[in-house]
Amino acid sequence: MPADQDDPEVGAEPTGAAGDQDWPPSVETTPELPSAAQLTLDLEQTRAAYQRLAADFENYKRRKTQETQDLARYGSASLLQAILPALDNLARAVAHIDPEASDGVSEGLRLTVRQLEEALVSQGVQRIVAVGKPFDPRLHEAVATVPAEGVARDIVVTELLPGYQVHDRVVRPAQVTVAQPDLPASPLAAGAGVDSGAQAEQMASTDPETSA
Repeated sequence: MPADQDDPEVGAEPTGAAGDQDWPPSVETTPELPSAAQLTLDLEQTRAAYQRLAADFENYKRRKTQETQDLARYGSASLLQAILPALDNLARAVAHIDPEASDGVSEGLRLTVRQLEEALVSQGVQRIVAVGKPFDPRLHEAVATVPAEGVARDIVVTELLPGYQVHDRVVRPAQVTVAQPDLPASPLAAGAGVDSGAQAEQMASTDPETSA
């Protein structure tokens, strides 16, 4: 008897790891590369996204630069709003002082108002010119009309409360009465004329532009 017939390992199929493999072995396929058209499209999309991001960043820089400039230019506006009530009260007190009075209190009040206004001017604050000017709704707030003789229509006659602006930004419009020759005086104008006239005259005397 041949020896290979008694050997069970002879002629048997391989077992184990080698026997588990597919036969014939599979061939790995190379992944398909994107076409030139697809690469071009991807490049254009990436470039467009970059351009949008760069434009957004430039807009952000311009906005922050403008905010910084506005803060430097108009920063005194908030301070002006805070001290205006005190300045108004001081101006009213000065308006009721006898112009001929030369005592220490009177001179002290006049000096205080003058120094405050000079300090505001140094910070870019300007008092709005009102009396004798055509009514401008951007600068003036009309609270009454008066039948002023010899005064053209819509001319500011008196200033009830001075207005101020920081450079070109109005912080508070001037409260005024406006001439309307063919109309009866409003009730407010009838009661405000004397005091507002004295106040306007006094405030005008402390206005750097008027005194100049």
